[in-house]
Amino acid sequence: MGKQINITTLSSDIDNTFNNAVIQLGYDPNSPADRKAITQNEITAALRQVYYILFQPEHNLPNNQKSLIDYSDLTMLSLLADKFNNICLLYNKSMGLFAFSMFTGISYNTLKAWRDGTFETVNPERMQLIKNIAENNRCLQVALLNNTPVGALAVANNDTETGLKWSANQAAQITNNTVYYIPSERAGRLQLDKAPDQ
Repeated sequence: MGKQINITTLSSDIDNTFNNAVIQLGYDPNSPADRKAITQNEITAALRQVYYILFQPEHNLPNNQKSLIDYSDLTMLSLLADKFNNICLLYNKSMGLFAFSMFTGISYNTLKAWRDGTFETVNPERMQLIKNIAENNRCLQVALLNNTPVGALAVANNDTETGLKWSANQAAQITNNTVYYIPSERAGRLQLDKAPDQ
């Protein structure tokens, strides 16, 4: 009958398979220090191991599909998205749709089509799941960048939501003739008054 996905044990199967892959890489998945030390490439390798063991078909599937996952099963897709996001958060790694594709075996182009609504049949729930992965990835990127001064400046200049907060915080710190340069369009959105000429 071949390999099949057992939805009732899928959550624990993913946890066990991923943790075993992390252990094979020489890390303890229960150690915060090891979770911090493991690299992004190693996390991707562990995610790929989950695909090989749980989702890779033993025989060719119709439409050249490379995964046993039922694309129409929203419960399964939701569980997979949650597991993926939890791994990213637990290991503090910013991983996008390409890593999710490596994890599930669902092609990157299919995931992009789901996200952009260009699949043959548009499914709003499936589209939202993929957008949630992208948003989780964006939030992690912002958090990681904010850990360094240069990264914080990059976020301020490129991420609208965070940039407005950063600019407002800098404006609030203008004291003792200290000058902070705030981009004019951002200053306009914050409704800041220009400082009088010295």
